[in-house]
Amino acid sequence: MKKLLTKIIATSLTTVSFAGVLTITATPNASAASWHKGSPKAFTGSWKLNGLSTYKFTKSKITVFGKGGGTSKSMYKYLGHKKYAIKYMNQGYHYKETFTYINSHKLKGQGFYLTR
Repeated sequence: MKKLLTKIIATSLTTVSFAGVLTITATPNASAASWHKGSPKAFTGSWKLNGLSTYKFTKSKITVFGKGGGTSKSMYKYLGHKKYAIKYMNQGYHYKETFTYINSHKLKGQGFYLTR
């Protein structure tokens, strides 16, 4: 009787601990969508390079004055620590650029700085 009770307790503890491990590891991590439509709110407005308008970000689109110029829908992805990847299509070419938001008057691109 004592052996049977010990066996039942040991089996029950094993089953409960195994179920607990499954519950902890089977829970999926929730995360936001990685690519979002439009432009980051902080980027909204016109940005200049050397005094000439280069980029204009709106809620849903980007206008590029270089690279042949044009307006297109954009998407962005937050990369961490105020860094964003922006992708858009301009005159049939796909572009993906990385910008770092420094402050409300300055953006750092890949090798250049933009000002308002």
